Amino acid sequence: MAELTDKQKRFVQEYMRDSCATKAAVRAGFSERAASEIGYQLLQKTSVLAAIQSLQDEIEQQLRMQFVQDAIKAREVLREIMDNPNATNKDRITAAKDLLDRAGFKAIDKKEISGPANGSIEIVFVNP
Repeated sequence: MAELTDKQKRFVQEYMRDSCATKAAVRAGFSERAASEIGYQLLQKTSVLAAIQSLQDEIEQQLRMQFVQDAIKAREVLREIMDNPNATNKDRITAAKDLLDRAGFKAIDKKEISGPANGSIEIVFVNP
């Protein structure tokens, strides 16, 4: 954002709030009467678009890190439930299944149906 003017930098920051170029131009200090045209023109500048993309990438990276931290906390909670001797068996089993599911280990469903002459046929459904 080094090659942007102070007003253009402010426009980029304001544009991130609601993705409305006209409102962002007004909030950045441009003329209210010409805000629509100025907002449009600013979005045509490659330097402004690059600054917007850079800021969006930064926000996305921060969100990813927050989700990773949340996933770690969720795993810890599931682990605590699994290891808690005071938790019900149902809760401990559910926590274990959830933990395995999130780790990519899917349970295999088994169904039994009757075949000819009352013989059983086993069909195994594998989750993709």
